Amino acid sequence: MVQKIDFHLHTIASIKDSDFIFSLDWLRNYVGEMELDAIAITNHDLFDKENFEEITVALDKVKVYPGIELTLDVGHVNIVFPIDCIDELLTFSDWLSQIHQTQSDSITCEQLCDQLPCWEKGIYIFELGKSKGIKKVPDVLSSVVHVGGVPNQLRFNIAHNNPDSLVPCLFSDAHATDNDTDNRNDIQKLRNKQTYLQIDSCEWEDIKRCLYNRNKVSINKENLQDVININGVNISSGLNLVVGKRGTGKTHFLNKIKEEYSEDEYYEIKQFETARADEYIEKQRKEQGLSALHSWQGKYKNQFLKIKNYLNNNETEQENIECFLNDVKRFANEMARSESSQKYLLFKETEFELSSIEYIETALSNIKEVIEKDEIWKLLSNSVQKKNNFVDVYSELRNLYIEFRKDNEIKKKVNKIMTEVKSTVTARTGISNVQECSINKIIHRQQLEKKINEFLNGIVTKSPQKNERLHGYQIQVNLVPYESASQFQKEIGTKEAVNNDLMEAYKNKDFITFLNNLKCKKFYNEANFAEYLVRKEVKLLDSDGVPASGGQAVGFALMLRLNEAKNKPIILIDEPESSLDNAYIKSELNSELKQLARNSMVVVITHNSTLGTLLEPDYLIVTSKDNNGNYSIMSGEFSSSKIKDSINGLEEKSHDKFIEAMESGIDSYTKKGEIYANLNS
Repeated sequence: MVQKIDFHLHTIASIKDSDFIFSLDWLRNYVGEMELDAIAITNHDLFDKENFEEITVALDKVKVYPGIELTLDVGHVNIVFPIDCIDELLTFSDWLSQIHQTQSDSITCEQLCDQLPCWEKGIYIFELGKSKGIKKVPDVLSSVVHVGGVPNQLRFNIAHNNPDSLVPCLFSDAHATDNDTDNRNDIQKLRNKQTYLQIDSCEWEDIKRCLYNRNKVSINKENLQDVININGVNISSGLNLVVGKRGTGKTHFLNKIKEEYSEDEYYEIKQFETARADEYIEKQRKEQGLSALHSWQGKYKNQFLKIKNYLNNNETEQENIECFLNDVKRFANEMARSESSQKYLLFKETEFELSSIEYIETALSNIKEVIEKDEIWKLLSNSVQKKNNFVDVYSELRNLYIEFRKDNEIKKKVNKIMTEVKSTVTARTGISNVQECSINKIIHRQQLEKKINEFLNGIVTKSPQKNERLHGYQIQVNLVPYESASQFQKEIGTKEAVNNDLMEAYKNKDFITFLNNLKCKKFYNEANFAEYLVRKEVKLLDSDGVPASGGQAVGFALMLRLNEAKNKPIILIDEPESSLDNAYIKSELNSELKQLARNSMVVVITHNSTLGTLLEPDYLIVTSKDNNGNYSIMSGEFSSSKIKDSINGLEEKSHDKFIEAMESGIDSYTKKGEIYANLNS
């Protein structure tokens, strides 16, 4: 015997819930339509005794248990209690109301145990799989009966088949109200959100004992394994094949699946999408190319940063060196002719050059960041000594930095004095001062430009980034130099002229000229720096390394999409056979669909007899439509001789229904056999 239970219903709104008004009529209707044997009233952070007793009296044919939904420090939990805990729950609820003032408030497990004397009697339903779900049952609660709450039947089966998971429990989390902003009172959507227990009664101790055994907990009355229900139709949580004539509701059935689950839980390949391979492959080319470019850019992150700093540096010493030399000659002549030149020796002095200390400042910042990251030191052995070594390096480097900075400050003040003196002397003698020019900076800049050119010469070459084999195909991703101005313009997406000032220098490996002209372009964006150096080349090849044909591209695009779908719990595929030959369907597509079904629920619609017959799914689903336009959906195990309409109970031979859908009936199937036989004779 089995009992159907909803372990989690809301009847009173709290600050952690959207507002709603309790409706006893709705609750009575829900319990009746769902044919429930027991329910639990578990509101957010509160227990209302008066509300609970009203429900108990009204639903005298159903077991009603008290409970509460809590936000613990370890995650969300719903706790259901025996009826003799009502008064203690009420006291606990009053205490909660005093300390919970906002939606984010929580309590610790220790507070729960201290404030609720009957805490050990409860059934603890911890959320599984959500952001607020529990990772591990805390030690203080390890002795209680605990199970894992799941949001839908598919998640139930996943947890049920995982021996390391908590025993799963499915509940509605419904709002007992006539009007609800969150649609959590839609009875149609709540039909598959209850749990079946193999027990003779809904007495408290029977329920608790049953929850220790995952084999006695199910989501259907028949205790069918790896089966979920969609709008009254049983399907497998593995591989499903949907067949039927056109216009009989196959796509409509897929839509019903989507209504039961959120968008982030399923991946859909819609009808005719496989035929639009070019569009999808082009999208993949862009994504694969960008991924390779970003990886390449990350590899040279520090070098590119230095090049960008070089481009952003507007120092003009390099351009003014000729003026500087002319100034020196003129200054020497004027000093030689001046009768008072010997009186002003300071006038001949050059300014002190300041020491470059920015790199020391950066190093200090980086070392300090490492010192302050406790999580790093926890990973190391003898961490105290190693950390002290870093502290010593930081201290010594900091002292040097302070000395250099102090020295620079003194030089700045002396330079300022010399500048003022020279201005005064210039005014009195008429001898012009020499313009500012740092020879050291010029030399440093020339050395930097030489290194930049050598570096870019080394990396702006053909660079293989990826060569991945997938189902008999190859994806080759290379980064290669630009060959022409038009190629550069197309890749960057600009019409601005680039041939004379950019591409000539680029082709001649004169990257300094190229870079300095590049930064003057209207399209230049520092964030896209790597794109100006190389272009993305993505090739789709067959097993022999030859570019794939149009038909091959369709198959490859489908395989790429299936590969993209593999991390989703539900995969919906509507007629994947478009433009695929039967040999490919047999050798590649069938095996890939079976592989996906190991970890996901896969639902495939097809009109192709090769795909339909050789797929060997777990469940066969056959759609049809009667003369009144009503859809009928029959389903059952593919290995079974019969399929059943689970709504009206009608059974038919699966062989006949399958042949009718795949081959247009027995007559067509027989005729095809005769034709094949004649060809063989």
